[in-house]
This record gives sequence, C-alpha cells and structure tokens, in this order.
Amino acid sequence: MGKYWRIFRALVILFLVVQSLFFLVFALPYLIPLGGTQAEISPDELVSEYGRFLNIDGVRLYIEEQNPESEQATIAFIHGLGGSTFSWRHNAAFFAGQGYRVVSLDMKGFGLSHKDFASDYSHPTQAGLLAKVLARLGVHQAYFVGHSMGTSVMLHFAHLYPEKVLGLISVDGAVNMDERGIFPSALLNFAPFRRIGEVFLTRYATKERVGKILESAYHQDIVTAEVVDGYYNRLVTSQWAQSLLAMTRDMPKNTITFALEDLEFPTLILWGQNDTWVKRADIDLWRDEIPSAEFHVIPETGHMLMEEEPELFNNMVLAFLESHENTVLGT
Repeated sequence: MGKYWRIFRALVILFLVVQSLFFLVFALPYLIPLGGTQAEISPDELVSEYGRFLNIDGVRLYIEEQNPESEQATIAFIHGLGGSTFSWRHNAAFFAGQGYRVVSLDMKGFGLSHKDFASDYSHPTQAGLLAKVLARLGVHQAYFVGHSMGTSVMLHFAHLYPEKVLGLISVDGAVNMDERGIFPSALLNFAPFRRIGEVFLTRYATKERVGKILESAYHQDIVTAEVVDGYYNRLVTSQWAQSLLAMTRDMPKNTITFALEDLEFPTLILWGQNDTWVKRADIDLWRDEIPSAEFHVIPETGHMLMEEEPELFNNMVLAFLESHENTVLGT
C-alpha cells in the first residue's frame, strides 16, 4: 500500500508542478497589466516644417526633405536603433544650406513611422523600403549616411541597389558579420513570451531610464532635457514595444553575408574614440573588408559623434563629398 501511495503522491506533485508552470507561462503574463509608457505630446506635434508621411506598400513612413528642387546630389540620412530624424537635427540643415537635397526618414518601427509586431524589420527589408521611398521622391542616386544600425541598413542597400549609390558614410557603424549569433527568435513568436517582453518594456522604459541609456551613448555631457524629450517622445509612439520585440526576432536576418569588398563606392568611416557601444575592434571587423574606405577616429566623442561634434562631423563629411564630386568631374 505504501508503494502505491508514493506513486500517487508523486503524480499529484507532478500535476501541481505542471499546472503551476502552465499558469506561470500561459496565464500570469496576461494578468500583469502593461505599463503606461507613452509619448508626453501628440506625435502630430513632432512633425517638422520639412516633414510629411508617405504610404509605401501600406506602411506609413515619416520623412523629412529639404531642397527637393536642388540640382545637386541627394544625401539620405539613416538613423540608428532607437533613433529617428531627430538624430540628424544638427546635420540635415547644414547640408541643405550647402545646396544638397537632403532626405531623412524614420525607418519602419521607429519614430513616427508605422510600428507593429507582424512586420519584417530585417535590414534588407528596411533597405527595400528606403529604395521605394527614394523612388517615390524621384531620387535616382544618393550619398548615404548611416549611424550605428543605420550603417548595416546602408550596406544592405548598397549590396541590393548598387546603381543607386554615389557614396557611403558610416558613423559608429554597428554591423553584424557573425552568422553564429544566438537570437531568441522562436521564443518571441510564442505569444506568452512576447507578452512578457511587452510587460517588461512598457514598465521598464520610463523617461528617466531612457535618459540614463542616452547618457551612456554620449562621451560628452550634452544630454539635456530637450535631448531626452526628443528621443523619448519619438520612441514610445503607437505599438513601440511590439516593434522592438519584432526587431529582436528578426536580428538573424541582419547578418552581412555578402562580400563588402564588392561595394566599390567612395566610403568614409567615422568612429568616436570613446564609443562604449561599438568598440574599435567591432569596427575593424568589417571596415577592413573595404580596403578603399577612408577611416577617421574622432577624439573626445562617443557613439553619437554627429551630435557631440556636429561642426567637425559636418565639415569632414562635406570635404569627403566635395572631394568625390571633384574627382568625378575631373577638377
């Protein structure tokens, strides 16, 4: 009798454990309410005088364009993870003032553009959307400036649409060259785990924490309340948590699998010497694959060098553009 009692007790314990696990995984995440993280002002108030929305294949994308009638070359600015057109506030107007046609956009899942979980946020897909935006604007070729993750999107664009590229400028480029990376893609496609992610993000991403994260990206002490507001209010619009989870899901598709040495374009690579987000060794892994690239280390700057030293950045990029244009023109 004691033997059967032990078996019965073991089965009861197993049942209770399974039932508890089932509750923890399938029920508990939905019993915890999402956080109330949201922009402090209406997204409509964030649209600049140069901004408007385009509908590309059913996706609403926010763009800013200056000098649309210019006969000079076009410069397309591509922001990094968590960024938006706001990231180029010290740069876009400068190049417009030099006569260039300037286009910047909030990529899908960022800023004021469309956000959801169902979309494909891989960098090749983002590059495809960028190509369609430029086609809609009548831009046949452009110089591309990519910051951090934007460098990866830019490189995928150059690989997929080489005929549209005049030159490439990378700023603290975050590029994945390792196909062996481990990403929780399958877990995020499981609805309860996705819900756990939403609960965490919407409760964790307070304005104060976003400010602290921003401070870690800069070397110089220039993160003002205005800067935090600029990033925070564009980050937490619409279904922002779902889009961030989807980006994590799609990370395996971002790996550079093509030969960078085949990208035979004038290329300028800039890196902030005090960048703690993207280390020099990370830059060297991919910049060495582009032998013709011009590379500069910018002292006393971190991951946001175009904001920390905007005058230096603008003048270096301008010199690069003018040098290339003079070479093309044979002057």
